[in-house]
Amino acid sequence: MKINKYTSALVALGIVSMAGVAQANTYIYLTGSTAARAAVFGALQTSGDVFSGASTEESTGATNGATDFVFEGNITGVGTVDIICHWTGSEAGIAAVAGQTITQPDTAGIPGSSAGNFNLPGVPPVFLVGPADGGSWTATAPLTSDNGGRGITTPDLSMADTSQAVSLTPQSSFHLNANWKSSSFNNTAAAQIGEVAVVPFTFMEGFDGSPSISNITTAEANQLINGENPASLITGNTADSGTEVALVGRNKGSGTRVNELLNIGHGVTTAVDQWAFNVSYSANVLTFGGTYTSGQTLQEIVNDGFDSGSSVAKVLEVNETSATDGSSPVALLGVVGISDAGTAHTGTSGTGSGAATFLTYNGVYEGDQSVIQGDYTYWGTEHLLGSVGITGSPLTAGQSLYAGLETYIAANYGTVSGNVTTASQSILIPISLMQVTRSGSDSGYPSWVGAGHF
Repeated sequence: MKINKYTSALVALGIVSMAGVAQANTYIYLTGSTAARAAVFGALQTSGDVFSGASTEESTGATNGATDFVFEGNITGVGTVDIICHWTGSEAGIAAVAGQTITQPDTAGIPGSSAGNFNLPGVPPVFLVGPADGGSWTATAPLTSDNGGRGITTPDLSMADTSQAVSLTPQSSFHLNANWKSSSFNNTAAAQIGEVAVVPFTFMEGFDGSPSISNITTAEANQLINGENPASLITGNTADSGTEVALVGRNKGSGTRVNELLNIGHGVTTAVDQWAFNVSYSANVLTFGGTYTSGQTLQEIVNDGFDSGSSVAKVLEVNETSATDGSSPVALLGVVGISDAGTAHTGTSGTGSGAATFLTYNGVYEGDQSVIQGDYTYWGTEHLLGSVGITGSPLTAGQSLYAGLETYIAANYGTVSGNVTTASQSILIPISLMQVTRSGSDSGYPSWVGAGHF
């Protein structure tokens, strides 16, 4: 239960002893990367990984793909802890723990769009409200002074597919006041708790795309991120010049997008030109309408994109037969994480949907071993970040989560043979297995270091 001011006063006067007062649980709020969601769920669920013993899932019925879930258990040095998760995307998570916002303009011409900028979904995030707040772990609300009883307004922790150094959220800012006679410096650097894994991605071609594309290079991807290009650019066949190829992807809150831009050498803050089928805006969120039939018209969504990789996967399942951009035939390519790639390749999300095709990147298919050995270069590094100035119980819980994730990921990922076309590959790769690393902050070509020296 909560200890109110009246009870606290009685304790201070010695009228009531602390032994007779039930202690409230410590609430820890975690947000960020959907790529890390399943691993976090597994680590929280596994006795001895994050918690010192068995845990209880308080969000009854939630799965490892849920937007929200809560686990409760004991963390040494803290006591009983509820880790409350809400998954928004890496960039949104970095901004949230840094106490910042990211704005996104609507795309004119898409149904439901509205004029002006809006905060990216998940900035700030909302969390399930627990029983101590009078809730039932089923309603979501923004963090407030009452949420969890800790008086916080920003989450404690975030998973992110990249570091803050390459993100859209500056680590510090300098301000001059209106009359230019005084200034202030704001530290918005999130705390780096640790790098927990490597997260791989893959290019795919949409269902029944024509011409059939098998490979994409870094240079070709850099051309496509700026807008439609003739298919002959990729196939090398002049007969394909009448078909346009375009990219579908994520919005600014996504680590998938940041990694895409880093890997192909396109500036993270530089605008892109993305496309999709059957989309509209719902409460400022770009939404796929669920129509998979052939003959649709490709819609230009410019610098916006989807909130989740699952939506990108579903768009890649749209039947592209007879599809056009209003004049020319089109083929759609996209980038997804390995779990969403599996969904797109299965191709059974709705009536008329079909299998998207895996592409090689610079001639190599994604696979656990090709990532580990450095043959496949399209991946990022999964970070666990803490809020600015994190200390005390939140930091202790974050360190326990970091250690638990390392243990869980090492036990469950990184040992699959083959590649994405022959078997299910790991959604994360343990850092302890990596034989290459990247120079600089999440960018640069992977360089050999030998196993375990990431």
